[in-house]
Amino acid sequence: MTQPLHVLLVDDQPKGLDALDLRLKRSGYRTSLAHNGELALQTARSDPPDLVLLDVSMPELNGYQTCRELKKLRADLPVIIYTGKTDPADRFWAGECGADEYIVKPADPALVMQKIEQLLGR
Repeated sequence: MTQPLHVLLVDDQPKGLDALDLRLKRSGYRTSLAHNGELALQTARSDPPDLVLLDVSMPELNGYQTCRELKKLRADLPVIIYTGKTDPADRFWAGECGADEYIVKPADPALVMQKIEQLLGR
């Protein structure tokens, strides 16, 4: 039997991810939550995710720094930047750090699920 795909959700205010976390679990994914970039990296090392959904504005390591470090661990790891930032410069920096997608929140959970499934080839 195959293991469920693992999605790591990273946000310093994870309450906003509750609905998405529930939706992922109902769709057969396994999820982990990290409240900052440092915890995300620890989780990625100890329990490697298949995809990371990552906020930008966080204490310690911001989302761009975290994305760069995640890509050093595994270059092909799909990373979705999920942020309230709408400035074109933020999209630029998301691309520079290696993010695969950029979604502005709040976003329709169906759209987020669609992007996750596309990146995971489902």
